[in-house]
Amino acid sequence: MQDVLCTIVSKLPLKEVSRTSVLSSSWRYIWSICRPKLCFCFYGYYDDPHEKEQYSQKFVEKVNAVLRKYDGKVIEEFDVKIEFDAVLSDHLNNWLTFAVLSRTKNLTFDLNPAVSGRSGDRHTFPFHLLDRESISSLQRTQLSFLSFRPPPDFRGFPNLRKLDLNLVHLNREDLEVMLHGCRNLEWLSLVRCYLNGKLKLCHPLSRLAHLTVIQCGATMVEIHVPKLANFKYDGDFVTIAINPALKLENAHVWFFKATFEDALSALLNGIPSIQNLTLHICWLRIEVQMPSNTHIFSHLRHLQLLMNIKLEYANKVPYVVSSLMRAAPFLQKLEVHFGGNDKIWFADQGPGMPQLMRREYSCLKDVHITGYKGARCQIELLLLENAPALEAFTVDTTQVLYEDYYFARIGSKFSECAAVVAREFLRRKLPTKVKLHVM
Repeated sequence: MQDVLCTIVSKLPLKEVSRTSVLSSSWRYIWSICRPKLCFCFYGYYDDPHEKEQYSQKFVEKVNAVLRKYDGKVIEEFDVKIEFDAVLSDHLNNWLTFAVLSRTKNLTFDLNPAVSGRSGDRHTFPFHLLDRESISSLQRTQLSFLSFRPPPDFRGFPNLRKLDLNLVHLNREDLEVMLHGCRNLEWLSLVRCYLNGKLKLCHPLSRLAHLTVIQCGATMVEIHVPKLANFKYDGDFVTIAINPALKLENAHVWFFKATFEDALSALLNGIPSIQNLTLHICWLRIEVQMPSNTHIFSHLRHLQLLMNIKLEYANKVPYVVSSLMRAAPFLQKLEVHFGGNDKIWFADQGPGMPQLMRREYSCLKDVHITGYKGARCQIELLLLENAPALEAFTVDTTQVLYEDYYFARIGSKFSECAAVVAREFLRRKLPTKVKLHVM
């Protein structure tokens, strides 16, 4: 009977668990016996510092009271979410010690400020309180707004599978020490952890399959791990070098500012074996000369290109898309998501159809374009006549890349006109077997 009650209690929020004590004598103390997941959250906005201090103290007392109930018991999940204050340091260390001694599998310490963007001192992760035996149960860890300074002899978390670091102060050397002993790590996320140097991942991360690097100030990303399947990068333009023998499944690359030529060259040289690629350059510059790379994406099957069109570069947009397609001869699905202001509607800037677009795309089956505004540079993307395997072609005037602030002002009339242009144009160009969807 107790096992059944424990199963029920394990699926309830802590607040609801405490209420079950009124159901019967069997429920009265069940929450203190078999509650395997503990989550403590305290965020508040207080103008009066004294009032905030009072509520914070009450929160600490409640957490300590609950932990006393669980002393000596196994805790599957331990979450603490509270805005960091230096006066909490000793309590945070005690709670972390309790978590690892309770053989916690999933640990979260989120100390982010309640007001976004606020900086200041961070809690220093207490490596000195940990030993290899006490941390051997940890499998998933999420840490936010801390400072990481592992001692040189730290041997990592031996059974850790997922590590999520957000706004953690650490440098490249600290990260290398941290990861050295994480031989079972499968999922790593670094968000706003300002490395300000080269990020290099290699042996012994032999099981790493998912890597996210967002706004970390890396000057280069070099990856030599055998099983990486998913990679996401968001930040300044840098050289990305992933083991070419690795058949990377998915890559999402977001460069803040770059020329198209540099971005394409970097990706062709850095991740030539990618299968599914999403590329977004926030501030895109397009030079006169298109890249003349000899490399190709030999495994690329799905390309998603996110482009914010500026009128000054509109005449070069077809070259961008066609250059990417030329570098991906086995491409099966192409998505182009356009963004742009009201100056793009039916803009006439654009060259004649580039010779690159006249190539045969023997593997292309599906084309999907959004943010279509009837501009000449967009119409020329519809000239894919040499695609014998093409099965479906979708044109959507809805802009999904960035919010379209101009649409509400212009109304739907332009959108309807653009749809008519695309529909009539494609009906003349596409074989009847191709399923055409214009929205």
